[in-house]
Amino acid sequence: MKYWHTKYPKRFDLKTDEDYKKWREEKLAAYPENVGDLVVELADMTAITDAEKSRILELVELANMCVYTAGAAELGSDALLTLGAQLGVTDTDKSTRHPKSDELTDSGILNKAIPFSTRHVRWHTDATYYGSNKTVQALFLLCKRAALKGGSNKVLDNEILYILLRDKEPEALATLMEKDCFNYKNPKTGEVSQHLGGRVFWTNPDGHLCHRFSFRKMDMAWPEDSEVLAARDCLESLILNESGYVIEGRLESGMGLISNNVIHTREKLVDSDDASNKRLLFRARYYDRVNAC
Repeated sequence: MKYWHTKYPKRFDLKTDEDYKKWREEKLAAYPENVGDLVVELADMTAITDAEKSRILELVELANMCVYTAGAAELGSDALLTLGAQLGVTDTDKSTRHPKSDELTDSGILNKAIPFSTRHVRWHTDATYYGSNKTVQALFLLCKRAALKGGSNKVLDNEILYILLRDKEPEALATLMEKDCFNYKNPKTGEVSQHLGGRVFWTNPDGHLCHRFSFRKMDMAWPEDSEVLAARDCLESLILNESGYVIEGRLESGMGLISNNVIHTREKLVDSDDASNKRLLFRARYYDRVNAC
């Protein structure tokens, strides 16, 4: 285990480079090269062993995510919540959301909101509109039924994105870390919620990096601030360039994702016409995060 949090506590401090440069070298050298490097095979996701837990935490330390196989567990939201509890995350947003919001399937709920559709989903972190004061820090997925075709994901560790931006456009990064950059905008009324917004990058009270971003413009209100808009353009260009650190894969039945809400996409998919065979993923989102230490 690297334990970078304690080894290089100032790696996200823009006023000093010493910890950053040492951490950056180790982080990039250890970063997984493909989705296969992220996989942990669990015998039963509802009763993980010490060795399985250690491997999960090691990968989360390296890449802020891992892919797992459910093993003998029954595939459902209860299994997903049990897995989270075993990894120290319990503060879920499930109780405050629509009762079906943790079932990602084309069921017509939430007015066909894009996660519940077959459409392409552009780069985003989940629950962007929650703001940066109390935000979703961890995202877990579990696939029960995959789409007939398509539906793969691209994922990128937020810390890698931070490195790429700090190396290329440090002034843009400083703006995104120091200013309130966008707020939630009701797509129907245009009303902006000032309390549902904040920064793009920031550190939580424990010193871990958090990130919130979405390419969606209809419900994100960016201020008329030239520095913020220029920084946003730099970040969007960097994301769209899709560096060699982007990892792509598709969750098949019995597979899932553990992540500290990494930025991700979902490709367009072709689903079954039979409601009982439609693509179905379970999702759990947490206000706390998976930490190795």
